[in-house]
Amino acid sequence: MSRPLRLSFLLALATTFAVTAAEPPQPKVFRLAPKKMAGIEHGKAVVVKGEAGRQPHRFLIDNVTSLMPVTVLLRPVRDGDQVGIQLTKYGWNQPLRSGETRDEPVSFKIRTEGEFQISVDATQDKTPYRLLVWVGDEVKPELTPVVVKASAYGEGAQGDRPLLPWFIAGALVVVVGVLVILLKRRKSS
Repeated sequence: MSRPLRLSFLLALATTFAVTAAEPPQPKVFRLAPKKMAGIEHGKAVVVKGEAGRQPHRFLIDNVTSLMPVTVLLRPVRDGDQVGIQLTKYGWNQPLRSGETRDEPVSFKIRTEGEFQISVDATQDKTPYRLLVWVGDEVKPELTPVVVKASAYGEGAQGDRPLLPWFIAGALVVVVGVLVILLKRRKSS
């Protein structure tokens, strides 16, 4: 290896180590898997007990459909503690919903498709919190079919049409025909 090539290689290697050493460590992301719980009839839930700080706790929930209602509830263990929460869909730095516990828990009711992310932090380290995520059962709407057979349509079906309108229409045609004939005879005489 030539000296200029070796020097550029060592310079690139040193730059890489300097950049990675200067970056703060990324928070670990925990995948939450809601499960059936005692006391919850419909849906699944997961409860997280943790201690938040400046470094956010990050959670990921996946396999959610838009037909499943989702509730995310965050509460501090001690009264007066402030714990922050952010819900994101794509990037951690692009929160779609956010809130802070002050005097009461923070709750979000959402519907989404695929996955979503939760980030929990606090201004003071070791602030205890409880996080509940409830994912409801799929709510499948009962839709009536748009296209139906003529026999199932009821009064609009071919064999079920009432004959009275046809008799009235026929009688009108006969009356008009008789009037036309009478008017022609009168004019000709």
